[in-house]
Amino acid sequence: MLCAKYDYKMDIAVKQEEAFEDGMEKGLKQGIAQKAVENAKNALALNLPVEQVSQITGLSIEEVLRLQTERPGR
Repeated sequence: MLCAKYDYKMDIAVKQEEAFEDGMEKGLKQGIAQKAVENAKNALALNLPVEQVSQITGLSIEEVLRLQTERPGR
């Protein structure tokens, strides 16, 4: 039988820390995805082949093709 005393302040602190860590992880993933898109756009501006841009950035070929059609002047 567990006889630990419940501490409301500690419970809130732990939940806040978990929420902060979840937010940081989500933000990091979002930043990495945005950087991949930015890199793909730069590579497409250099007229690199779509397959090569996909390999470099880790984006799918479909995503790179979508970015290619969004480019100004295309």
